[in-house]
Amino acid sequence: MADVLDLQHFKDTGEIKSLDQIDSEKSEMPDLEEIATVMIMSSDELFVELLARVEYSESLRKDISTSTLIQELTNRALHMELLCEVATQLGE
Repeated sequence: MADVLDLQHFKDTGEIKSLDQIDSEKSEMPDLEEIATVMIMSSDELFVELLARVEYSESLRKDISTSTLIQELTNRALHMELLCEVATQLGE
């Protein structure tokens, strides 16, 4: 059976995709509750959770995906780097 194409998506982006492809891409995005949970965790909690998953294949918080953990840690590292750069420029 032929795939049903999303013409609105094609009109908006110029990419031809089926409705199933678009739905699967949307389901890969973390939901707001997952993002909120990660944002209220301390950096130490994020590191411990990631370490537990990598070293011991265990998870203390099964409701959070590894990609969301990594994304939050990356965001925090980038913000810390920017803050250090600005602080260095202020000291000159």
